[in-house]
Amino acid sequence: MPAELLHTSQELLNRIAAGDQEAFASLHHQYWDECYGLALAFLKSPDQAEDVVQDVFLKLWVKRSSLPAINDFTPYFMVMVRNEIINYLRQLAQRQKKHAQYVSDNSINLQQFFAVSDEDTAAVIRKALGELTERQQQIFSLSRDAGLSHEEIAEQLGLSKKTVSNTITQVLNHLRITLYQHGLMAWLAWMVL
Repeated sequence: MPAELLHTSQELLNRIAAGDQEAFASLHHQYWDECYGLALAFLKSPDQAEDVVQDVFLKLWVKRSSLPAINDFTPYFMVMVRNEIINYLRQLAQRQKKHAQYVSDNSINLQQFFAVSDEDTAAVIRKALGELTERQQQIFSLSRDAGLSHEEIAEQLGLSKKTVSNTITQVLNHLRITLYQHGLMAWLAWMVL
């Protein structure tokens, strides 16, 4: 590719508008690093930054017929990049908000679980919890009933965080197996919260 095409000239934009993929590749090569660096600075994720930059170039190609009307391409293009980053961040915030709302709407502690479950299911769960060691019951209760984090439980009981985490995993596995054995598959959803 001739060196003069490495500059964002009106000729280059006209060639891209006409569908010249080689000219577009030249533009892509010229602006990729700058766009990627800007996206990475805001998104802090190489994968997300790459996705955003690819979307910008895709949108540029789709609306390539409007390129000849642009007098100063670099500011125009950087505004496109900025707008795509903002849109991406908005979408990400919306997804996180929806996820947080879902978790909030669907989270349940053990007391609420017993209150809304039928007596047979509650009896199966009580029996399964009764089969646990006293230490397992204590750790699980502090986690589910008191809402303490693994670190807080470890500190309170003088255990390592890994011990607390492993114990809760063992208790949840025991409860899952018990619920499954009693045909209470619907309650398994509660076990993943």
